[in-house]
Amino acid sequence: MKKILSAFICLMLMTSIFTGCGATSQGSSDSKKLKIVTTIFPEYDWVRNIVGEKENNIELTMLIDNGVDLHSYQPSTDDIVKISKCDIFIYVGGESDEWVDDALKQSSNKDSRQTRK
Repeated sequence: MKKILSAFICLMLMTSIFTGCGATSQGSSDSKKLKIVTTIFPEYDWVRNIVGEKENNIELTMLIDNGVDLHSYQPSTDDIVKISKCDIFIYVGGESDEWVDDALKQSSNKDSRQTRK
């Protein structure tokens, strides 16, 4: 009986040791990252330079790729989802970003901050 009890205790200790040493899941580390979305490259570059060495703690996304006409841009469904889930959204405003008001109405993150540059 003592051998079974001691084997059970050893098994429990080994399980707890290996569980404690396990790597954290990818999903939990991503949820801790600050999500910043910008519309164009100058804003993206500006944020990237401000962030500097802390870029591992931030998920930075630029919506409008190089070569896309800013004035005729219409966001995709994925773009609207990115905007709605981000913590900070930086955009220029004006005629180029008239679509932004509609996208912000659909935001699911009520703690999100929008910044017009």
